[in-house]
Amino acid sequence: MTGTAHSTAPFEPDILLPEQRVLPGRQAMQGERLLMLAVLEDALECYRKCRRSRDAATRLLFDETRAWVESRDRDTLFSFESICEALDIDPDYLRRRLRETSVGGRPAAMTHDADGERSRRPARRA
Repeated sequence: MTGTAHSTAPFEPDILLPEQRVLPGRQAMQGERLLMLAVLEDALECYRKCRRSRDAATRLLFDETRAWVESRDRDTLFSFESICEALDIDPDYLRRRLRETSVGGRPAAMTHDADGERSRRPARRA
């Protein structure tokens, strides 16, 4: 083989440096907080991807993830509530957003009811 080696592996992960996960006005996440973020991201992905599955093993994974998300436990370091608190995320808001996620993986469209109030309803299909 000649030339430089170049990886074309289809499952090569994206690499994010800790400083790339900084929100304006916040300090860079380190150590346990990065691990907590990774746990939360994995759970959210599992929740969204597995929620409509009919496969028994995948459904079990979803049920376990849903139970973890719905738990109000704050005593365990890596409980949903503890992770949200450490990452300054409102756990009830995140739970609501997960429940509202439509089949296509996108939130339901914002509409206005008769009183002009904004509400979330599934978008009508054409």
